[in-house]
Amino acid sequence: MPPRPPVPKRKRFFIGAEGESEKSFARWLERLRNHPNPIVHLDITVCDGGDSLAIANHAVAQYRKRTDAHGKFAAGLILLDSDRIKQDRSNNRDPEIALKGQRGIRLVYLTPNLEGLLLRLHAGHEQEFVAADKTLRALRKQWPEYKKPASADVLDTRFDLSDLQRAARHDDELREVLKTLGLPLR
Repeated sequence: MPPRPPVPKRKRFFIGAEGESEKSFARWLERLRNHPNPIVHLDITVCDGGDSLAIANHAVAQYRKRTDAHGKFAAGLILLDSDRIKQDRSNNRDPEIALKGQRGIRLVYLTPNLEGLLLRLHAGHEQEFVAADKTLRALRKQWPEYKKPASADVLDTRFDLSDLQRAARHDDELREVLKTLGLPLR
């Protein structure tokens, strides 16, 4: 019997997730990228909230630790809600501080938050950028049974790659996530 060909090594990406909801979203992205062939691994760390700088500092520390332990990542992303950035910056808590001198990792702003992004994944709502305090109500109009955090399984049954691509046409940050992970754009 001839020897089996070696299994190709998966490309590793680092994701710093603000909380469990963002972790589930990242897992769903990983599933989309790995269908039909598993070719990437997302190494996801939950940063357990706090202000934007605290989240970014935690993510960068984990990025460095995991790079030292397992080698370089293809890229790293830190998922942050954009609705709090202005306040954090005015309080000298700009998350960009955590990235000073750090290569291979970047901040991604979910506008205004993950629920706002999930709303835009619904057909006909891809250009609907609502205020942060209205996103949950607007999302539940489209998805009455939505519960936070929605698991990757739930996201997988609710949305597909075409929903993500459609929303990315109107969201530069989301488009960068797709490009970074190698998901096709339309």
